[in-house]
Amino acid sequence: MTHADPLSDVLVLTRARGVLSTGLRASGRWGISVEVADDLKFNAISEGQCLILVGDASPLVLEKGDCFLIRGPLSFVLTNDLDSTVIPAADVFADTTDGFAVLDNGGMPRVTFIGGRMNSVEGMDLLTTSLPNFLVLKSGNKGATTVQWLLKQLETEVNEDAPGKQVMCEQIMHMIFVEMIRICIAQDNLGTGWLQALIDPRIGPALHLIHSDAKKQWRLEELALKCHLSRSQFSARFKRAVGLSPLDYLLRWRMNLARHALQVPNASISRVADQVGYSSEAAFGAAFKRVFGVSPGRRTQQTEKRLRH
Repeated sequence: MTHADPLSDVLVLTRARGVLSTGLRASGRWGISVEVADDLKFNAISEGQCLILVGDASPLVLEKGDCFLIRGPLSFVLTNDLDSTVIPAADVFADTTDGFAVLDNGGMPRVTFIGGRMNSVEGMDLLTTSLPNFLVLKSGNKGATTVQWLLKQLETEVNEDAPGKQVMCEQIMHMIFVEMIRICIAQDNLGTGWLQALIDPRIGPALHLIHSDAKKQWRLEELALKCHLSRSQFSARFKRAVGLSPLDYLLRWRMNLARHALQVPNASISRVADQVGYSSEAAFGAAFKRVFGVSPGRRTQQTEKRLRH
C-alpha cells in the first residue's frame, strides 16, 4: 500500500492547471463590475489599493500584496471610489496591451492587478464544492508567506520577457491555487464537500485508504472500522459529506483512474481493468459504461482519433 495524497490524485486526474489571466492597470477614479461564472479565480493587487464589494457585505480594503480567491458563480465590484461610475469588466477587458487591460481615467492613484483561473479537462467539482465563494488573504496574514513568495516570482515573470515566460507563469499560478486550497484546509474554511471530508477525522481515513489502494476489494465494514464508526454511521456520514456512498465513491474513483489510463496510446483494456481491481474485462466494461455512458473500447477509439488529429 502506497502513501495516499488524495488532493494530488484529484489534481492530476482532472488535469487541473493554473492559467494566467489578463491583468488590469487602472488609474484615476474608476470602478469595475465582474461576473464570475462557474470558475475558480485568483487575483492579487501588486500596486496601489482599492475596495472590493461582494454581495451585500461592507466594502473591504485591498492593499498591495493582498489577494483573493473567488469561486463562481459570483459577482463583485472593484473600485477606488464608491461614487465613481462602474463599468462592466467585459468592456474594460475588450482591449489589452502586453497582457493587461488598461483603464486610464487620468492622474493618480494607480492600481495594478495580476491573477488567473484554474482550468480542468475533466471537471473540478471535488476540488471546488467545499471552497468558500470568497476568500481574502491579507499580505500580513500568518499563512500568506508562501503565496507572497510565489506572487513575487509571478510579478517578475510578468514584467520580463524571458524565454519560457508563459510556461513559468502558468506553473507559478498553478502553485498559487494549490497553496490557496491548502490555506482553506489549514484554516478549516470549508463547506460541505470532498475537501471537508478529507480532513474529517471520521471520514478522511477512508478516503486515504481508497486512494492508497484503489485496486483492493474494500469492504464497507473494513472502511467503517478504520474510521471508528459503525457501518450505518459511517455510510450515512460519508454520503452526507461526499455526496456518494462509500462504495459508489470507490467505483467512481476506480473508473476515473481507468479513464486516465486509457488515454495512453495503445492502452490494454484488460491490463487497465486489472489495475483498478477487476479480474473480468466484461465486469469492468459494464462498470465503466455505467459511470461514463460509453464502453472502454469506445473511449480508446476516441483517444486515438483525437491523437491522429
